[in-house]
Amino acid sequence: MYVSARDKFILEMLIKHSEGVTIRDIAHSLQVSERTIHRDIATFDSLLLPYELTLEKIAGKGIFLKGAKEQIKQFSQDLQEAKHFDFLPEQRQVIIICKLLESFEPVKLQSFAVDLNVTVATITNDLEKVDEWLAKYDLELERRRGLGIQITGSETDKRKAISGLLSENFEEGEILKYIRRKLPNQDSDLSESIAGQLLGFINIDKLKKVEESVKKIIRTLDYQIADSAYIALVVHLTLALERISKGENISINTSLAKHLKNKKEYKLAEELATELKKSFSLDIPEAEIGYITMHLRGAKLHQDHQVLFTEDNLDTVMVAKKLINEVSNRTGVNFKNDHSLYQGLMAHLEPALYRLKQGMHIHNPLQDKIQATYPDLFSTVKQAFNSVLTKGIAIPDEEIGFLVLHFGSAMERENNRRTHKAVVICSSGIGSSKMIASRLQSEFPNITEVKNSSLFELDKFHPEELDLVISTIPLVDHSVDYVQVNPFLTKDDVAKIQDYIDRREHLYAMKQEKPALKKTEKKDTSKPRSPIRDIFSNLQKSLSASAHLLRNFHLYQAEQGSGLWDSLLQVICKLKEDSLVSDEHEVIKSLKKRAELSGLGIPETHIALFHARNSSVIRPLFVILNLTEAVEAKAMDGNDIEMKRVLLMLGPTDMTDEETEILSTISSAIIENENSIALFEDGKEQEISDFLSVKLLNFYQDYLKKENPYYE
Repeated sequence: MYVSARDKFILEMLIKHSEGVTIRDIAHSLQVSERTIHRDIATFDSLLLPYELTLEKIAGKGIFLKGAKEQIKQFSQDLQEAKHFDFLPEQRQVIIICKLLESFEPVKLQSFAVDLNVTVATITNDLEKVDEWLAKYDLELERRRGLGIQITGSETDKRKAISGLLSENFEEGEILKYIRRKLPNQDSDLSESIAGQLLGFINIDKLKKVEESVKKIIRTLDYQIADSAYIALVVHLTLALERISKGENISINTSLAKHLKNKKEYKLAEELATELKKSFSLDIPEAEIGYITMHLRGAKLHQDHQVLFTEDNLDTVMVAKKLINEVSNRTGVNFKNDHSLYQGLMAHLEPALYRLKQGMHIHNPLQDKIQATYPDLFSTVKQAFNSVLTKGIAIPDEEIGFLVLHFGSAMERENNRRTHKAVVICSSGIGSSKMIASRLQSEFPNITEVKNSSLFELDKFHPEELDLVISTIPLVDHSVDYVQVNPFLTKDDVAKIQDYIDRREHLYAMKQEKPALKKTEKKDTSKPRSPIRDIFSNLQKSLSASAHLLRNFHLYQAEQGSGLWDSLLQVICKLKEDSLVSDEHEVIKSLKKRAELSGLGIPETHIALFHARNSSVIRPLFVILNLTEAVEAKAMDGNDIEMKRVLLMLGPTDMTDEETEILSTISSAIIENENSIALFEDGKEQEISDFLSVKLLNFYQDYLKKENPYYE
């Protein structure tokens, strides 16, 4: 058992005054505030639980220990024998930060010295490091003469610091165990003391209720969220409820709040706030709903399926393309035709760019190993990413680390024949799963397919899909046969996986030896639909959409003296005359609504991509409008450009997958490289039409290679 000097004093007072003692008397004896005592005794549950003791309160008498006399006596004996440790400086600093973040009033240095059994001079030295750590979150230490020290800064930054402290000192799996009411197994009482300080931020009962509410809401998402993001959201909400109940409310930028309200995740955030209000009888401020929205938008898990064009992700396409080009040029390795890398970056960058713009932090548990394994690549990717992004955006090394994993996996990827299918479970759900997937394919040529999954999606797999299950974390509450390894696959890990594969093959062989089904058993005689027939059907739809789009592609010239929106209206009216649009005003309304959300200009060019979906659009369209005079427009990176040409992309509200793929191909082709951008900026109608035809032809060739195993 470990207890601080102050905790030990309080517990001894409770044992001594079996009839009860008031909080005021305890605070007076220790010369601290009553609030401090309330905060201290809130952490006693883990100490008392093994002895079946509880803290009870009697009006007029105070608090007392309730339980069997024998148990109280045993607890008293153990308390006297409780170990006292000399903390390492880093451990002391973690505890100091914890106590300061928990406290709403100044804490005296003497109080820290007594608790940690060191001198005031030692605490003063520790505070220099504490100050450096807090600066990462824009927080400062304020020293108040005669009162002590306290942390100053916004409530938003304090919450970020608490979350950061938890993520730096716990693996996601450990916090997950805590959420599941299974406390982390630590190596020593010393570790337990620090864990207790950290986990004291999050009340276990509230945590459980919050998780139930979150589970209910995320089931309605049309994408998976990473385990780390799931845990971050649960912890964030629990902290928020704790802080709200103590009168500490968060604030949010007005324009950001308005922007977030237009996102589909905002409605889910409102539903989650309603669920929490029911559970805790506590009003959730609008600013909190905004931050929940930000968590949901920054939490998308890498998906195995193709990332397609949407109205919101063109800036992500641009960053991914530019990053691939930059890293290719700097390393001399051609990543430009690696479709898997492009898709992986697209899936990662969409939430990552959002996190960067909003100043949200992410924890990368593999950071040190990534930098040690890929020192040169890390430096290259960091330089390349900084050159691609808008100046002024701070890029944490944790984000760079995940990008390095994508490029690292691309460098190690091999195409060998395999005969097993593997599901990879990884807590971060971002780059590490891609890394282990590539290493698996490299080390084990007999693995045919690798699917990435989060722990929370494991139950959705059918048993027959779980041929091999390889995880980088313990699979809590799952009975599945799996092997746990390090994401970088050490030699020992490779041997473990080989043993696991051998064991699985042995079990499979034993099943095959069982007697065949009796002839009397009914067999399923339904004829499955031919995959080749599906290919033709999908190809027919896609070719029809492509032919329609190319046939109706034109480069229009604006009339002299017409403004931007008048010129666009004239173009859409011409489209209406050709029966391509049913209501020109509805289309203009959608375009204006989209333009209000964010910049549409392609950075450092004279072109902008105006795009929208509307039920008045019959089928997907792509046309270009030359303006008579340059118009100042906001670019996707937030800077202004002189727009001389408008690329207009329109689609119906209910576009098919095939139609979406066509527009995705075109949007990607626009910013493929400097030559493609120059073509769309200054090219003639026939030149651009020919370019689009070639790109769509390449798309169909890739499609056939991917879908048809017999295609050569």
